[in-house]
Amino acid sequence: MTPVAPASWDDLARECDAWAAQGRAVELWWRDDDAVGDTPELRRLLALAAGRAPLALAVIPARLEPSLVGALAGVSGEIAALQHGFDHQNRAAPGAKKSEFPAARPRPEVTEALARGRRRLSEALGARFLPVLTPPWNRFDPAHLTLLGDLGFRGISSYLARPAPEAAPGIRRVNTHVDVVDWRAALEGGRRRFLGTGPALGLLAAHLAAKRSGMADVLEPTGLLTHHLVHDTETWSFLGDLLDWCAARPGITWRGAADLFPECGD
Repeated sequence: MTPVAPASWDDLARECDAWAAQGRAVELWWRDDDAVGDTPELRRLLALAAGRAPLALAVIPARLEPSLVGALAGVSGEIAALQHGFDHQNRAAPGAKKSEFPAARPRPEVTEALARGRRRLSEALGARFLPVLTPPWNRFDPAHLTLLGDLGFRGISSYLARPAPEAAPGIRRVNTHVDVVDWRAALEGGRRRFLGTGPALGLLAAHLAAKRSGMADVLEPTGLLTHHLVHDTETWSFLGDLLDWCAARPGITWRGAADLFPECGD
């Protein structure tokens, strides 16, 4: 992954101005990973999104708690649930990058896990659940993509600019591009922490610029990726600032997951 230069709020404003000058709206969407139950962090996330932006919660089926269903039952606003793998366990070979669904995992096993997770989320969450796979660690080996359509999935979401709008026939791909957590710090022995305002705005401005210049798919909304269970104070503060900034700026639209991943034939 090529490093992206940090940006300021003024840099982001100039990029948005460039979109406006072309008569185009800036389209964003928001995915939050690792939802399992009703926690103070989840409540804070839902409150932050309320009235500001649609939210797609990537839920881990094997760890789903009844409390999550209860927490979402009384929530107003557009909150969708996506399928975050099945159990979020690493099955990659030693030394390889983490993946729940590496190439070497047997197809019958992958099929059973995905189908079981889909059933569990559909039964528990009803209409909030969209059959869209968000693979843990944003990795899903291409060898398994052909399984998704047969299992009733309509989409997949990972990280970085998509190479094409469809990952497989009938499977729409809409990725995220702005991960606000500094995972590298955790890998190096530190704690999970905020990436930083400059780097986060840099990712946002860079994807918008790439789309505007034709270097990335202009029809793919720029995706914000968060993980509510590991946010520190600085992360929460940035998210509030970003939502406020976008709300005060004309020409920015937040799109919901149901719109991005319509049923086949819609």
